[in-house]
Amino acid sequence: MPKETVTRKKAIRELQAAGWIVWWPPKIRYKQTDVFGIIDVLALKGRQKKNIQLTTLSNVSARRKKIMSFLKEYKVELSVEIWCWDKKRKRFRKEKINAHRVRPLDKSL
Repeated sequence: MPKETVTRKKAIRELQAAGWIVWWPPKIRYKQTDVFGIIDVLALKGRQKKNIQLTTLSNVSARRKKIMSFLKEYKVELSVEIWCWDKKRKRFRKEKINAHRVRPLDKSL
């Protein structure tokens, strides 16, 4: 199973266990599609929503730049969380991005 599929399944399990309703775009012709090229998973819970970009630890910087560039280019006010799977700690490392700042969601970061 591809790494992106395994990571997405872990994220979906974590979100659903916390009571979130989860949606992700389907694969088209064996290619993963992102919403606006920056969102892999959408989650809803009550009045809360999460826009999540899944990635690996080595690609966090590239994803951060891509998201910031999109938000600034299109003048969009949207927060996007980057979740990257940490194999050593067996958990996701998370940070939240909007057009103005980046902040870790984990206290350990």
